Parts: sequence; structure tokens; C-alpha cells
Amino acid sequence: METHAQWTPTGIVSELRSRHRPLFAVANAALAVLFTALMLVDDRTLLGRNVWTKPWKFAVSITIFTATMGWLLPRLSLSERRQHWIGGAIATTMGIEITLISTQAARGVRSHFNLAPALDGAIAGAMGLTITLNTVVVSYVFWHTVRDPPSLSPAYRLGIQLGLALFLLASVEGGLMIAHGAHSVGVAPDSPGLPLLNWKLTGGDLRVAHFIGLHGLQVLPLAGYLAARRGEGWRSTATVWVVALAYGSLTLVTFVLAVLGLPVWP
Repeated sequence: METHAQWTPTGIVSELRSRHRPLFAVANAALAVLFTALMLVDDRTLLGRNVWTKPWKFAVSITIFTATMGWLLPRLSLSERRQHWIGGAIATTMGIEITLISTQAARGVRSHFNLAPALDGAIAGAMGLTITLNTVVVSYVFWHTVRDPPSLSPAYRLGIQLGLALFLLASVEGGLMIAHGAHSVGVAPDSPGLPLLNWKLTGGDLRVAHFIGLHGLQVLPLAGYLAARRGEGWRSTATVWVVALAYGSLTLVTFVLAVLGLPVWP
């Protein structure tokens, strides 16, 4: 179980660095700061948003994801060798992903759903491959936690397992976006959206469910950890199941709304 001291800002940074250096996420956090600065000095737009908005969102999201995996991997009964190649694979695929997205932003073109000309199609294909590889690696981690459950409190362990499962389901939903050829449903890609996130206000947007589901990887393990701190027993695991069902239902509802072409915030 994690200690209370680890949850201070300094403790979190120190613990992340010691647990898994490749997933420490400093590089992507620094990129998020860089993209913030670029948004202030570069006024080019793409689909109604600053060209650096998308790289910024991905840099922040990747920072959270890699830091989470770096925090969890040493607690999952994996050998040091497996931790090394899993962390290295995640860091590499995410590094390629953010590099390609920022390259397309610098060129002023879309990074996703952009298959022509040949260069853009090749970049989109490379991004699809890296995300697929990352999903395969996380799938292995999930399979390992089920086959060889780590020596953690039942509630915390359940939260990790369910968080990984929801993350993988959201990854599949991301694949559906690629198959659909757009994240919006029933409206144009440049239609009005929420500030920064750009989730559509006049039609469906598959990114909402994708976002919520992916961050189940943080919400559900945290729910398990907090439930375990209140005591062991069936009540703590039941609490995790309740949170998971509520959070999973929110993901499902936002997905159904998107498929029906309905905005979450009209």
C-alpha cells in the first residue's frame, strides 16, 4: 500500500522518479509547457483552433498516462526485466506519438483523419501503429494482473484491474473513431465546440467517451486506494464496484449520445 507521505507534491515527484525513470514523464510535461508558449506566439489555426492546441492536449494526457503506469508497474508483481520492457515500450510509443502530432501541428495540417497526400497518410499510419502497440502492451499488463494478482489490498487491486479494463475499452472506442474517419457525428469537424477541448456543441463527439474511459486508469485505482484506506473487507471492494459501475455508465452514456449525434453540452 502507498504511504501518506507519497501523496505530497514533492513525494509524488520523487516516488515517480524512483519507480520508473523512463515513465517519469518529464519530457511530455516540458512539451506541454512549450506548446502553451507556442499557442501564445503562433496565431495559426486549424479547424477553428490554434494549431498547437492538439499537441498540448496530447502532451498533458500522455504525461498523466505514463506517470500512472510508472506508478503502478512496480506494484503489479512483474519482474524487473518485464517492468523494463513494458515501460520502455510505453515510453517509446508515446514519444513517437507526440513527435508525429507536433510535427503535423508545425506543418499546419491535421494529424488524425488525414490520409492524403502520401506523407500525411504515412504519418497517420505510423500513429495508428504506435497506438496499437501501446494498447497491446497495456493489454498484457491487464492480463498479468488477472492471471497473477499483485499482493495488494483487494480494493486497491480491483481498482487497478477495472481501471486497466476501462482504459482498454476506451482504446477500442478510439479505434472506432479511426474507422469512422472522424471524431464528430452529424456535424462538420470545424463546427462549434467547447473551449480548448473542442468537444462539439451541435452534434455528437466520440472523444468525450474516449476521454472519460481512458482516465478510468486514474479514477478507479484511486477509488480502490481510498476505499482500502477506510478498511479491508467486502465494503471496500463493494465501494470500488459502485464507483466503477457509475463511471463506466457515464462512459457508456456519452458514447451512445455521440453515436446518436447528440452533444453532451447542447
